[in-house]
Amino acid sequence: MIAGTAAAGPLQAAAATKPAVRPVVIEMFLSQACKSSPPAAVTLRDLAGRRDVVALAYHVPYWDELPSHKSGAWADPFAREAFAERQKRYNKRIRRTDMVYTPQAVIDGVFDATGSKRDMLDARITEAQVLDEHARPAPPLLKVARGDKIRVQIDGVGAPYDAFAVTFRPQALTEVESGDNAGAVFDEINVVTAVATLTQGAEGAQSLAFEAPPAGEDCAVLVQERGQGRIVAARYCSPR
Repeated sequence: MIAGTAAAGPLQAAAATKPAVRPVVIEMFLSQACKSSPPAAVTLRDLAGRRDVVALAYHVPYWDELPSHKSGAWADPFAREAFAERQKRYNKRIRRTDMVYTPQAVIDGVFDATGSKRDMLDARITEAQVLDEHARPAPPLLKVARGDKIRVQIDGVGAPYDAFAVTFRPQALTEVESGDNAGAVFDEINVVTAVATLTQGAEGAQSLAFEAPPAGEDCAVLVQERGQGRIVAARYCSPR
């Protein structure tokens, strides 16, 4: 996916452009080579059914070269070094450490939780909603319309921000053949395949456009305080 330049013309009317309460973003960092990750994939699939959540699964590669005693190593087909770097930046800011772990859920860029613990995740979602209510009188305006290009309108952030287009596979089924999860099937949703920067350090209103994902993939737009900070606005590209 390639980020575009400023878009011209009004956004097309679509269900995705209607004002709504800002959804909480759950970024789940996991690996098909991590024995603790399968329950997190199930938890994220359940959370993705909530209308007040944007759920994204980032696969990280740092477990890929660690073989199990029985069946060797497993190279996660969705793992990307860029996703591990994104996770590291979160941990440096949220936990003040270079150490990372899986499965880890990052909520709105400000809280983290063990990705397989549903009760903890539900509590963090509530905390993020409360924080959002106290942070400003109204959430920033983010409109997203899908056509040949994805067109984005951002307004009302009130501070320097970055915006990202996150491309993902809505569904992915993987039979793991080796490693600690040999024999397991990962039945996943919203598996991230790429993250593209739309704008960095922006201030004020922005109109942006980028190429729509290829067939079989979808995307989400995330607006974050500058430097991969708090997520202040998010939308899926397709109506939900």
